[in-house]
Amino acid sequence: MQYWQYVAEVPHDGDDTFLDGQYPGAAFNVGVADVALAPGERIAAVAGALCWRNTINGVGRVLLRVGVAEQANASLTPGSSYSTLFVFARTSPATGQPWTRAELNAALMGAEVIAGSGLRATQAGLHVLLHTPPVVPLQPKEWTMNFKAMEPLTATGLDQAVEVPRGATLIVRPLAANVEVRDVAGETAKLTIPADSMVMLGPSYGQTVYLRATAGTVIELGLT
Repeated sequence: MQYWQYVAEVPHDGDDTFLDGQYPGAAFNVGVADVALAPGERIAAVAGALCWRNTINGVGRVLLRVGVAEQANASLTPGSSYSTLFVFARTSPATGQPWTRAELNAALMGAEVIAGSGLRATQAGLHVLLHTPPVVPLQPKEWTMNFKAMEPLTATGLDQAVEVPRGATLIVRPLAANVEVRDVAGETAKLTIPADSMVMLGPSYGQTVYLRATAGTVIELGLT
């Protein structure tokens, strides 16, 4: 008996199941299961494999087919014992370009009888070489930072002065209430910092910053 579905068996079963080419021009082609690619993977090359032997006097060639395009080995006469022959293709026979997943899943592996008769294949398949990009762990970028915590400021409801050294950055984080920032006491606020958020003011030119919030509000401060 000849069973197409069994030519993918690993290991092959010899002459228990096989495909047979009994006359010149006879060909047998075997499709493969769909191949799924992981994110970032690409097909680097494909190697078609056929395990065949001669039962009479056949001369044939092993071929890899995509659509009507073929890539084949030179014609040869297999021996009487099963041996495996490969057809290696870095690019798709259909386009000459790198393989696509669709082309790979449409590929057929097989053989053709050129002369004589009696070529028998017990196994056929494709070896797919995939390129998987290396996983590079992301490294957090480290910034040099000299952080100096300051005593928290408890708001009085009025403008309160905070001296900021030249070149330093003032970090302001009000708790529970907004804080207004002024560069001149009693003037219109330049910035309002929402409660429980953190803002960096600077770098400083050596000026004084005035902060105002509802009395009792705790304002955390720091310098970098």
